[in-house]
Amino acid sequence: MTTPETRNTPDGRERTFAALPAARSGPFARSWWGQAWLKALEDTALDGAQLRLGRRHARAGAVGAVSVRPGRITAIVQDPDHTRYRADVLLQQLSAAEWDRLLDLVADRAGHIAALLDRDMPPHLVEDAAAAGIGLLPSIGDMESECGCEAWDHCAHSAALCYQLARLLDQDPFVLLLLRGRGEHELLDDLQARSAARAGMPADAEAGPAAPAAGVPAVEAYAARDILPPLPAPPPPDEAPGAAP
Repeated sequence: MTTPETRNTPDGRERTFAALPAARSGPFARSWWGQAWLKALEDTALDGAQLRLGRRHARAGAVGAVSVRPGRITAIVQDPDHTRYRADVLLQQLSAAEWDRLLDLVADRAGHIAALLDRDMPPHLVEDAAAAGIGLLPSIGDMESECGCEAWDHCAHSAALCYQLARLLDQDPFVLLLLRGRGEHELLDDLQARSAARAGMPADAEAGPAAPAAGVPAVEAYAARDILPPLPAPPPPDEAPGAAP
């Protein structure tokens, strides 16, 4: 079931998702990329007690609408005593050069584009990006938190936000790409332009300049006409036609 978006800016650079209902049981993330997101949180946070409390907050439906934009997610999280705190989680955006390399990788493999459109994050895409020096999924230390409770590390509120975001990532990996700096429409427009440019390129355009054709330059051929022996006389004509095959 897709979570409704209550607001989406025309350029797709900010998406706001309605608060998710309570989730009393089951994992927060079922997709492998959602699980990788939570692993980065659990590897980064220093206080396991705050993570456990954050999970309880998220399961109880204490996380309000989640706003996602480049480099930041935001939500209001409510404690059991009804105190409300604004929590933010920050993730570093990809540079322009990294996006250029990543989009070239995706445009070169139609399967990557098809998977993303099907709301799937293919492992090969993440592996290809990593081989090109691009970290799509967060790793330990990549996720920073800010919270109105003034905790200096991941608190229960930022942890609850991260657990809730894992449920959104399950449904739409473009949420992660937006966090890394590009919205869905911007990405798809860029990929379409790159694919069209490749389709319009001549088949031998990537092979470099063509090698010169083999042969003898005309100047040399005319210069050698006076030193070459004359051609032999033509054979005599047949007196009668030969037998048919």
